[in-house]
Formats: sequence, structure tokens, C-alpha cells
Amino acid sequence: MWWLVASVALAAPTAAELEAAWEAWRPQLQTHAVYPFQFTDEEWAGVAEGKVVRRRERMKGTDRVMGLVWAPADIDTTWLAVQDGHGQVVEGFVEELLPGSTFESKLAYQSIDLPWPLATRQWVIRVANNAALRKATGGKVWERTWDLSDQRGAKAEQDKAVWLKVNEGGWFFAEAAGGTIVAYHARTVIGGIVPDEVATRWSFSTLTGMLERVVERIPWVRSHYVGDHPPMLRPGSTEIERF
Repeated sequence: MWWLVASVALAAPTAAELEAAWEAWRPQLQTHAVYPFQFTDEEWAGVAEGKVVRRRERMKGTDRVMGLVWAPADIDTTWLAVQDGHGQVVEGFVEELLPGSTFESKLAYQSIDLPWPLATRQWVIRVANNAALRKATGGKVWERTWDLSDQRGAKAEQDKAVWLKVNEGGWFFAEAAGGTIVAYHARTVIGGIVPDEVATRWSFSTLTGMLERVVERIPWVRSHYVGDHPPMLRPGSTEIERF
């Protein structure tokens, strides 16, 4: 349904257009991206058909999962659809920013309650905007990544919660065919009694719904980010103008 609505406003791109838009930045991605991904012709064909394309990359230890979609909106609007936290409350999720956090490099303690008999999981991550890639591409490609930090001391820390051993990933946003290529990827080890394979399969299964919701939020964010909404920033810390 979201694809039908989107297509009314913006014609669906071809696989060739999407691939050309991404590959045009191959030198900059190879030099500056934290994760310089490449995608296959088959994957671009799936995206051009309006699908969320998923990939599971076999790695030593836990695998990486990735989702890829095209959003029929400019890069600012697509970024807002991901970054605006209104309406995205996750039950049992806690976040506390630690000293030294900035918009460009956020240090955050996070935790999530899991169903009984699983213990709460907690972690600290460094979330960073890739300023070098954005500059090298003239603002056409944005990357925001996270990785575990050994920083401790958050007020919300729990003695009985399990600390994650692996939690890394990121988002890509790239202008393409009048819209935006959006990619999300992650690797996580839940630990405890949860096998790595179970956690990876669960993450892989959620990719389609998560990225479809990003696209579905675009009309909403255009009506939401208006008036006296607190200002939101793009990478580089410039304010995005309200609609």
C-alpha cells in the first residue's frame, strides 16, 4: 500500500537509476565510509519493485543483517522519518546520554526489558555522523553508525542486567532518482541463554517492517515537523527547516 501511495507523487525508479546513483559515489564510499557496502543487480531490481531487500552477511561470530529500500522523499525528510522519535516509543526501552555527548557524536547508555525469564539487556554505544563522507559527496550521502563503548557510570545502570558483547550497525541515506536510498544494518549478540543464531534471525525478520515504517512515516513527518516543533538537525548540525 505504501508503494502505491508513494508512486502517485513520485515515479518509481529503475534498478539502473538506483545502482548508478549509489555507484557514482564508489570512490568516496571506499575512502570515507565506515561500511562501504556494494549491492548486486538483483538487490537493486528488488528495490526498484518497491520491496525491502534483505541481506544476511556471514561473518565470524554473529552475522550482520541489512535492509535496503528506496523512499519517495528528499534526504532531509527521510532522515526526519528515522530520527524524529515521536510515535516510536518502545516499551521497556531506556536511554541516558552520558557526559560529552553531542549530536555529531552521541555517547548513550541504553537498556531494554526482555520477556521473562530473560534478564534486562544493557549497553553503551557511541553514535556518530560520518562528516568526512558527507563532505566528500557534497551532502548527497549520509552515514550514521554506532558501536559499543566501554564507558560506564550511567545513573540508569542495573546491577542484574546483562551487558551486550556485540552491538554495532548504522544507517545510510543517499539521494537517488528524486528520492532517497535508505539502508540499515546491525550485528548484535544478546548473550545469556539466547543463542546468537536466534537473535540474528529475529533481527533479520524485523528488517522489512522497520524500513516499511520509515517510508510510511514520510507523510506523517511532513505534517508533524511544523510550527513550534523543536528544531532537528541534519549531519553537520545545520537545522532542517520546518514544513
